Parts: sequence; structure tokens; C-alpha cells
Amino acid sequence: MNDIADQRNLPPARAQEIADHLRDEILLGQYRQGERLPSERDLAARFLVNRGAVREAIKILSQLGIVTVQPGGVRIQAIHDASLDVLGPLLDLGDQGPENLTSDLISVFGALLALSARLALQTADATQKQRLLAILNDSSANDDPMIPDNAAEREKLAQFANALTDINDNLVLRLIGNGLRAQMVGRLERRHPASPSNEEFFRAMALTIERSDANALAKTIIQRFDDIKRNLDAAATSAPSQSDRNLNHA
Repeated sequence: MNDIADQRNLPPARAQEIADHLRDEILLGQYRQGERLPSERDLAARFLVNRGAVREAIKILSQLGIVTVQPGGVRIQAIHDASLDVLGPLLDLGDQGPENLTSDLISVFGALLALSARLALQTADATQKQRLLAILNDSSANDDPMIPDNAAEREKLAQFANALTDINDNLVLRLIGNGLRAQMVGRLERRHPASPSNEEFFRAMALTIERSDANALAKTIIQRFDDIKRNLDAAATSAPSQSDRNLNHA
């Protein structure tokens, strides 16, 4: 009777749970590119659900771009062909995920922020420049003992980035930025909770805005994110590998 249960009676969350489980297995390399997933029947038996639930889960994986539905079965796609939505789950894998993923993300985000800043400052009027300066010079959150310094600085940077996209009004940059931030929120903080202060960086950006020097503003941002990337790479190089940690606990 369960095998022919009406899919409308199945909670959508169950299909999502199955998709999440299979997604993580694919991202961890348990299935090779071009390999076929088990059949709907086998997956339904594994997860103790009807085939409709499995079909919905496969649809979710297909939308992520990590599988393709073909005649004869569902085949695994290369991760580099996937959509941006797999970035968050890849970050969640931590040390089991792709090497240098976090530093690559930092580089891309810095480059996008620099481009957004240059475009914004080239067209900003006096009122818009004052808005940017007000954000960078605001120290009220830093005076609140209930807000950690890093959290206050991250919020300031987010406000600054949002103000830039409002000014340059570039829809493509806004959509790409929205996608990256949606995948990054909370995840980088969990992996790298402590980071150097950005106050000097904020002051340097404010000076370039006061001079209306769009190229200098972009260069300041690129340099800052390059520094962050170098620090992350250095920390990763000096940290013990996963195999070393396993040996130490053996």
C-alpha cells in the first residue's frame, strides 16, 4: 500500500532530505562524473519512500546541475558544471570539500565588490557619496558591548556593499552578489570566526571616496581581499591535515 501512496500526501521535506543526502554524497565524490545513480526503485527502497519522492529529489538535484536525467538513467555531472547553489553545501563540507574553496570565494567576492565600487563612485552624486562615507565612518555598533567587533564590521561591509549596488544600479552585479551572499551567510563565520580588524580598510576606502578616485577605491578593495586570501592560505598551509589529525587521535 505504501508503494502506491499518493505523492500529494508525502511531506515535501522528505524529498528535500533525500536530495540533500544524495547531493552531499555526490559532492564528496562517492559517485564519479558520468556514473549513473541507483535506479528509482533502489533509491526508494534505500530511503523507505515511494518512487514519487525519489523523483522529486532527483528533480532538485537536476536543478542544482549536479545530475542530468537521460534515457536509461540519471547520470552525475561535473561539479564545475553545477549552479551557484552548490557553493553553500560545498562550504558546509569543510575540510572534505574542494581545496582552496574559501580563498577562491574571497577572491571572487573581492573582485565583484571592487567592480561594484568603481562603477558606483564613477556615477555617484554628492548625496550618494555622503551615504557611503556615513556607513564607513559609523562607529556606533563598535561601542555596543553586546555586538562582537567582527560582527559589527561584517555588518558595516554588508551595508556598504548594498549601498554600492543601489548607486550603480547594475542588475547583473546585484543578482550575482545576492547569490554569493545567500551561500556565504553564516558559513564563513563558522569556518573562520576570527578575522583581522577592517577599521583601517574602512578608513582607506573613505579617503578614496572623499577624493572621488574610483580606481583607487577598487584597488584598495582588491588589496584588502588579497591580504585576507593570503592569510587564509597561510593558515591552511600551517594547519595539520585531516589525515594528520586522524593519526593524532588514533
